[in-house]
Amino acid sequence: MKYAPVAVFGYSRDDKLERCLEALEKNPLVDKTDLFLFLDGEKGELDHEKVERVRHLAYQYQKKSKFNKVIITAQTKNLGLANSIIGGVTRVINEYQKIIVVEDDLIVSEDFLAYMNKGLDYYEDMKEYGSVSAYTYPLPELRNYNKDIYVTHKGECQGWGTWCDRWNEVDWSLSDFDSYLHDKEKRKAFDAIEKGLDQMLIAQQAGKVDSWAVRWCYHLFVHELLTVYPRVSRVWNIGFDGSGVNSGDSEIDAMRHNGDMKNVRECGEKSAVIFERMPVNEKLEHKAATYWRLSFGERVAYKLKQLFK
Repeated sequence: MKYAPVAVFGYSRDDKLERCLEALEKNPLVDKTDLFLFLDGEKGELDHEKVERVRHLAYQYQKKSKFNKVIITAQTKNLGLANSIIGGVTRVINEYQKIIVVEDDLIVSEDFLAYMNKGLDYYEDMKEYGSVSAYTYPLPELRNYNKDIYVTHKGECQGWGTWCDRWNEVDWSLSDFDSYLHDKEKRKAFDAIEKGLDQMLIAQQAGKVDSWAVRWCYHLFVHELLTVYPRVSRVWNIGFDGSGVNSGDSEIDAMRHNGDMKNVRECGEKSAVIFERMPVNEKLEHKAATYWRLSFGERVAYKLKQLFK
């Protein structure tokens, strides 16, 4: 097996990046894997010190890394998260034909690289699949689910991978947006794979947000490409502290988003995931799509439950 490279994207959070790299290094395949570190440039003087700390960390890490090799790209100007990821992924994937993508606020399990490489290898020639996700929503329905993976129409942006032929077909300019905007059924179908995607796509086109992820999800949706999710998440997001560009600062969102960290810790090198060719699991897709639709009372009840747990 030719192991996929890992692209890690960072900006101004040296503490997050350090923890992210430490977690990746616990993977047994790290010495067979090439690492690409993409560091965005500062927006202004207020970011200068933080950005410099990230770069210092990256270059010091390069000297002692367990990865096969570390290639650092430090931008002189601020590209923004979307352009940084689109450009970085395109560059790497055209060289290696496949890629594993991680942002700096993710802690991965010890079998993350094994899981991702096995998934990318297994589904590469099955053209109905567009990506492999290492993250999954902590759905109650998964506790008694008897498979290692399930399939939905929605792409994921937290620890994921794809292949060159799928990625290079993305129309980042959304040239068919006007047609989409006037197609009520299409909009309804897109929003059905995760509530809020339709409005986010509209905000993207209006210049109110700058998201690569919603455009990636839209591409997978339009081309009917599927995403493979694990029953047990291989990533834990530590960015719900207001430090990120697009992450929130809500404790309840962090708890609901991540679920039980113990599951991530227990995914070690001996965990054997069985990948299968399977259709979309409509029940799990619906549960994931509506996962965040909590009333105020439900959110309060959930937080109280967690506090007294």
